[in-house]
Amino acid sequence: MDVRLPADLRSAIDAAADGLGQSALAEDARRLSLGYREGQPSSRFVRKREDALAYALSRMPATYAAVTAVLGRLVDARPDFRPRTLLDVGAGPGTASWAALELWPDIDLAAMIENNRDFIRLARDLGLGAPHVALREAEIRAEDLADLRQVFGAYDLTIVSYALTELELPVAQRLIGELLRSTRGYLVLVEPGTTRDHGRLMALRQAAIAAGASVVAPCLHAEPCPLGGGDWCHFTVRLPRSRAHMRLKAATVPFEDEPYSYLVLAPAGAATQSQGGEVGRVLKPPRLGKAAIVFDVCAADGRQRSVEVPSRDKPAFKAAKKTGWGDVLSPARDID
Repeated sequence: MDVRLPADLRSAIDAAADGLGQSALAEDARRLSLGYREGQPSSRFVRKREDALAYALSRMPATYAAVTAVLGRLVDARPDFRPRTLLDVGAGPGTASWAALELWPDIDLAAMIENNRDFIRLARDLGLGAPHVALREAEIRAEDLADLRQVFGAYDLTIVSYALTELELPVAQRLIGELLRSTRGYLVLVEPGTTRDHGRLMALRQAAIAAGASVVAPCLHAEPCPLGGGDWCHFTVRLPRSRAHMRLKAATVPFEDEPYSYLVLAPAGAATQSQGGEVGRVLKPPRLGKAAIVFDVCAADGRQRSVEVPSRDKPAFKAAKKTGWGDVLSPARDID
């Protein structure tokens, strides 16, 4: 799956930034990166058009890659899912909407909720050149997620990406409850891959399960998260950097690894599918030895365990060699 920004989007960003000083953009990008690392809300450092463009140039590629990777997990779990309506909550410049339309070009209605006026303007500008009618004609509502009490309408797919981290946990819980009520298909949450954000997602997960929702991914179970002792559920996606991106971020390597945590939820009453036959979700890079590949997994019974696939079992070993961090592991031999 291609996690790079679509060519149309890259061109639109470049056109919007044409004529702006590169040194000023680089300084804005540096300030953005610092703010994100410190956990500051975007409202503190996206205060003008140039700030929004610096975000699009420096952070949008990684955010797009993470959302695309997560939506790919939804495709893996529910290959027959064909959304026609989309709600992008905390949309920023429309990153998740672009990712969703690349995977499901038949989406014919896209709505975004965003409170930052500079992001809203940029999302509209970028959407004008999109190849998808749903993006060109997207409805963008200026609303504060902390005060969002009702979503008008129901959507097949709802995405909240890198937005919950800016909300107090009780506010985020209330928001997720409302979004589950307004989602017909799946609610996708994507957050930074930090211990803090994993813990918050697990609190949201338990509240959603208590309200009757089911977990589609990454968990294959509804039990409490088995991870502890400083460990947390997160994954990474690697994206290539262009030369311009490297210059902007003063980077020395031509790629970037974006860590993320996520949840895919189905609302109460939605049709669910059995996860039968799967051992678990791979939580870390596999360990390859001469005689076997060993996987650390979050198992379908809610336990964390190690699973060994011996090289003598040639069909299973061949399949296991194609299984990576974040994938679902097919049946193999448990070594606990």
